[in-house]
Amino acid sequence: MREKRYTAILLCMAAVAGALAGCGKDGAGDMQAGTGEGEEVFKGRYVEQEAELPEQLEGWTVEQIFTAGDRVRLLASGQEAGKTVFREWELQEEGFADITGDWMLSLALPVSGNWMETQLLCGESGGSVLYAAYTTEGEEDYKAHLWREESGEAREITPREWTVPREEWGAYETPFGIAALDNGTLAALSPLCLEILDGSDGSVLETGEIEGQYDRVMSDGKNIWFGSGYGDSSGYVLEKRGEDSSRIRLSWGSGGLWFWPGRDGDLVAAGREGIFRGREEPSAEGGAEWEKLIEAAETDFSLSDRWCTGLAVAGDGRIYALFRKSEGGSVLKYYEYDADAVVKVTENLKLYTVRESNLLTQAAAMYHREHPDVMISIEYAYPKYYYDETDYNEVYQKLNTMLMGDAAPDILVMDHLNLDSYAEKGLLENIDDLVRPAEEKGELLTNITSGYVQEDGCRYVVPLEFAFGMAVGRDITAADMASMETLADFLGGEDFSYMGPLTVAELVDRFYPYFCGSIISDKKLDRAALGKYLEYLKRIGDNCGILERRDQDEKAFNVWRLASEAKLAFEEAEGFNNIMAPLAIMDYIQGDFSAFENCFVPMVQTGICAKSSHKDTARDFLQFALSETAQMTDSYGGFPVNAAALEKAAHSDRTDAEAETDILAEGGYVEFKIRDFSPEMADRLVAVCKGLNRPVKEDEKIREVLIEILGGYLNGTQSLEDMVQMAEDGLKMYLAE
Repeated sequence: MREKRYTAILLCMAAVAGALAGCGKDGAGDMQAGTGEGEEVFKGRYVEQEAELPEQLEGWTVEQIFTAGDRVRLLASGQEAGKTVFREWELQEEGFADITGDWMLSLALPVSGNWMETQLLCGESGGSVLYAAYTTEGEEDYKAHLWREESGEAREITPREWTVPREEWGAYETPFGIAALDNGTLAALSPLCLEILDGSDGSVLETGEIEGQYDRVMSDGKNIWFGSGYGDSSGYVLEKRGEDSSRIRLSWGSGGLWFWPGRDGDLVAAGREGIFRGREEPSAEGGAEWEKLIEAAETDFSLSDRWCTGLAVAGDGRIYALFRKSEGGSVLKYYEYDADAVVKVTENLKLYTVRESNLLTQAAAMYHREHPDVMISIEYAYPKYYYDETDYNEVYQKLNTMLMGDAAPDILVMDHLNLDSYAEKGLLENIDDLVRPAEEKGELLTNITSGYVQEDGCRYVVPLEFAFGMAVGRDITAADMASMETLADFLGGEDFSYMGPLTVAELVDRFYPYFCGSIISDKKLDRAALGKYLEYLKRIGDNCGILERRDQDEKAFNVWRLASEAKLAFEEAEGFNNIMAPLAIMDYIQGDFSAFENCFVPMVQTGICAKSSHKDTARDFLQFALSETAQMTDSYGGFPVNAAALEKAAHSDRTDAEAETDILAEGGYVEFKIRDFSPEMADRLVAVCKGLNRPVKEDEKIREVLIEILGGYLNGTQSLEDMVQMAEDGLKMYLAE
């Protein structure tokens, strides 16, 4: 590394990592901070601090953070006389100062709606350029514009190519972003290409192709850098074009990731894995060497009630990150090395989960802030955005290896895993005495949490969130789509295919979780119960129409098709923000919804490993994760099981979650707005959540057998009795195990 202090950081972090590797063990393996005998002090680390924003920005939106020379600047937008106006601020020694030029003061945009993309560019060659994309009042089309500072005035230099609809998609070109180079040109990244613009008049000098799925463009002055805020299953890609070209692949990272290419060749990447500094190194894995400066848990990047909107590095080496808060407003944090800061984590607990959870990330970060000596390290088997790639054989093999050895996790999330098997083997702690008092005080939704109590009074996991199957339809009442029985009765008398054609597997996947738990009793198949549900599936399938197979690019109807072909669709409602879109569609089609079968989908089912040496801390963390404080943030993961958090979240302001898009309706695409729902709907949703009375259940073997045998019954070549017998034969050995 180029600087001695960075080498010191790496050595310190390596020492810390070695100490933390003793997860689940007390004693000498734990990292200690202090001066007592047997304790070690690790000094020197990066720390997060908050930069005070100007009071004048109250009520304004901080759109962008960037640098001009060595100084950090902000671009903010606000409303004056019904128009959108802008202000520019610079961070100086005494704080932020308003440096808005006359040219920017003269701009007042007639923006329609609350959606606008804007960016201010200050190139080394002089002059500033403002990019803004929005819908003008009285118009329907979203368009991009460019203005340049010239003699103290704003002159529009929007490229002609942006002023006419593109033939490829019938809409106007709106770049994802723009970067300024030292030679006076601008680089505009569009969905299909990269355009090099003349910074003086906006004319297109060059058009080039883009191979990667990039949505961000940056510049180090000489080179153009492309990145994507969300990587693929193998990580993130950062591409450079300029004096030489290169590609850097990051195997780490999850959720959103922000990049900053420095003029000195340094790269900074920040996200939910932490903040890293890197440098190109062709011989290194991925094309760069990286050092972690600070753990995500020590930063706002780990909090799900805010999201990063920009990254910048000042001339003094400070790293700045701008965050937008879910309750409104912005917060600016900066990160710098503090030689006297002490690493003081004395307990490190490992939490293992198959899939990512925003709630877990938030709770772990918040708990660490309340208990700086405790770190909850979360290990994910698979990134959140790639559920379909989950190999559960691999998951079980890895988890069982950990549980049998010294690397057993302290906290386990049992979603999609065989809870009963792990409990029977004594691998999970009884947490009933932790959960029951909260239930008795009315702090938790007992309709969700109480079902986990075993016959012997033990309880091994508790769900932290839940969802429910939401049936949305038009020309059908809520009562008719409330259960498989009422739906089968209704669809049996209809000629129109309400859900559109489905394959056998799609039909099974849509409905079997609602009766999977009802057809097995004492490890035996309940033939009468199965026969009843198969009859329901037959009537529903007859209305849908059964496909032998579906083309690779073809999808079954979802709620977005309710405005055109479909009359009934199912959506998994995962929280109040998540449910805004299906409710908006329901309003558009003047339909209704029902919580199908009154079932809930348990999520983040969390327990404590019996082998943990940190059981008391694990219990305290789990109790915190169930609290109103930890559950208040709506992070699109699910509804909270904390009763107070549920009520407050239902009536929160969701303006920031509103959106506008196009939807296919009868007659073509139309403008579609997703808006916050009414207080009355919020009350209805709370009542629905409190009235859910049983969980859905998954069983891969039952699913497999149903898909295998059901085709003959649906097409009329097999009788119901045949189907029941075939199911019993297919499950006999499995149930006897």
